[in-house]
Parts: sequence; structure tokens; C-alpha cells
Amino acid sequence: MKLLLALLAVVVGTFGSAFASDAPHIAVEGEVWLVDASGTPLFTLPEGYYVRIDNLDENFYYLRFNGVSGKVDKNAVSTVGYHTSVPGTECEIGIAEEFGEFSGINLKSAPGIASESVLEVPIAAKLTFIGEYPTDEELWYYVRYDDVYGYIRADRTSMPEPDYPAFTPEPAPDIPASVAPEEEEEENTIIRIVIIAGLAIPAVALVVYLFRRNKKRYAYEEYRYRPREIRPEPRYPEEEDYRNENYSNYRDERYSNDE
Repeated sequence: MKLLLALLAVVVGTFGSAFASDAPHIAVEGEVWLVDASGTPLFTLPEGYYVRIDNLDENFYYLRFNGVSGKVDKNAVSTVGYHTSVPGTECEIGIAEEFGEFSGINLKSAPGIASESVLEVPIAAKLTFIGEYPTDEELWYYVRYDDVYGYIRADRTSMPEPDYPAFTPEPAPDIPASVAPEEEEEENTIIRIVIIAGLAIPAVALVVYLFRRNKKRYAYEEYRYRPREIRPEPRYPEEEDYRNENYSNYRDERYSNDE
């Protein structure tokens, strides 16, 4: 069973890597939230920017932006084509000068004054800006200090209102004239089929082997613990052999003392 799981992991890893290597990007238009695995909003993605898709399912695109992993609703974004890289928008910010009389500013677990504090940041410390979290009352920043993430009110930092230039998509690399797109796709499909077949055949053989072994073991146990005079009629060829005390085809070292 462990071998079968390992084979399945190889198959998933192979195709997961293939997807990630040529995944498209999303174009951020309007208010698009990056949410965590439980669906809790983390911050908004900067409008006019692009983010690479690492994976997907029926409802979400899975992304990593400014070092933070999350997902976005498929219906909230559109996809675009090839990009070499997207550098992100994180930058260094500090605590606003008017708070210099304090010893530190608390990072919050959620955007809100009443939210739990996760860490007190020294006034002279530098924070890494990750994203914005707008509320009806005020704007919060999602930031990182050392390895701790949290929220801080925007007006308590030195960062002005962010203004990110639009990220311009790049054309895909030219495909050599000798290899047409259809031919390349067909070749990739054949390679994938060969990989799947090569991994599936050993897995099927393993399942068949385990099934047959368990079947023989059952036949042996069935007759081993019952008196000969009340043993049921044979249902399998193996049981006929056991009824006739012909154990030579099925016994292994684990049953060497079973007489």
C-alpha cells in the first residue's frame, strides 16, 4: 500500500509541476481579496497588477503574493497570458513620527482596534508592507515584522497612499518554426500517457498480488481452525487442496508449524 501511495504521489507531483511551469496569471481589476485556506480575507490585491496562478480547483485560483499563500474567487478575476516574473509590491515602512513618544505599536490579529494584539513592534522598527485591508471606518495594512504577520492602521505608518504602476504583460517566447503548437501539444500528451502507463502497471500488479495472497491466507485460516468433520464444502480451488491436506502450494514460513 505504501508503494501504491508513493506512485500516486509521483503522478500528482509530475503534473503539478507541469501546471506550475506554464500557469497563466490573473489580472487584478476592482476589489479582489486574497483569502486563506479557511476563507478568511487577508488583504486586497493591488488593482492593475498581475499575480501568477500556482494551482486551481473548481472555485478558486491558488496564488502566492508578496510571500503570502492564499486563494481568490475565480469569478472575481480574469486570466491573462505569459509573464517571466511578477516581483510583487512589498516594501519597507516605518511607524509614523507622531507616535514617537510611545515605546511601541501593537500588531493586531485582525483589522480592528478591539482585535487581539499579536506583537508589540518597537517605534524605531521597520515593517514589511504586504497588502491593504480597507474597512468602512479606516484603512489597515497587512504587514510582517520578523516572522510575525499582523495588521496595523495605515495612518500609524510612514507609508503614503500606495500607487502601483500597472504591470505590463509580456509576449510568450517565440516557438521555433520547426515545432508547431499542435505538434508540441501532441508530443506532451504522448509523454504524459507513457508516464501514467509506466506508473499504473506496477501499481495494478501490486494490488493483484496482495489480493491473491490475502485470498490464499483466508482459505488456510478457514480450514486451519475447524475440525475436519465440520469443515464447509470448498468454495475455491485452494480450499479443496486444504481439505485434502495438500498444503504444499500455499504454505510459507509463517505457517511452518501449523499441523
